[in-house]
Amino acid sequence: MLIDEVQYGPDWIPEPDLKTSAATWIPVGGAHHTAISRALTPEHLEDFAEMAGVEFLLIDSNTKVADFKKELRRNDLYYYLAQSF
Repeated sequence: MLIDEVQYGPDWIPEPDLKTSAATWIPVGGAHHTAISRALTPEHLEDFAEMAGVEFLLIDSNTKVADFKKELRRNDLYYYLAQSF
């Protein structure tokens, strides 16, 4: 599950900025299924992802492209190893 926080207003402004958001969102398939909610927080969605046993990725004001790529690699290893148990 990929979450990209946005600032609401006349224009939607992705966090932390468009360049970083696109560099992290597009390569992991962010456009495949898209929804928007003002009622659910990233914490709600993280809880749901944990209950469903799916990966949770958050793009927010603290996201750095290099760190995001490292998280993807760690998650790949985790889910690969988790299949063995």
